[in-house]
Amino acid sequence: MSIFRSLIDRKFRSIAGDRYDEIVKRYREFLLLPEEFVLPEVESILIPLDRFSGDFHGVLDVLEAYRGAKVRLVYLLDAQTFRLIEETLGEEEAQKLLQVERERGKRLVEALKESLEGFGLEVQAEERFGDKGDDVIEMASEYDLLVISRSFGSEVTKTSPISPVVLKVVQHVLVPVIVY
Repeated sequence: MSIFRSLIDRKFRSIAGDRYDEIVKRYREFLLLPEEFVLPEVESILIPLDRFSGDFHGVLDVLEAYRGAKVRLVYLLDAQTFRLIEETLGEEEAQKLLQVERERGKRLVEALKESLEGFGLEVQAEERFGDKGDDVIEMASEYDLLVISRSFGSEVTKTSPISPVVLKVVQHVLVPVIVY
């Protein structure tokens, strides 16, 4: 803590004056300890994808730092959506949509897989049906790092720059998360 105390001394003592000690006491819990500066070892990474997953090229530079890690790409199809389409438009339309979604997922996964393997990452890819939020929360517990698009689960807007599914996931997982 001495590093932080000296930093605060240099930067804020003249500004805060008599209130300095009170400020340090109140905000001590927000200061990182030296052992908290250590980055955790990352040997396994989960990257869930769906039709809304945004441009992943911005996160590739970060993932390059984890050479040798095992990456699991999971293209998630929302079972409830297909069930609703089947109930309203019929089984034939649901199957057509399913085929289109599978093709889209295959292209997305292959493009990302190729990029990640180029960085020396071991990549496993799969498709999965289920509830996007709950499934990601469940799967994330088995990994050292979760990397998720801010638009995973739904489109983002100016008023909501992160999808509700991503907010739910981030609030419930216990592993570090990179939102791109």
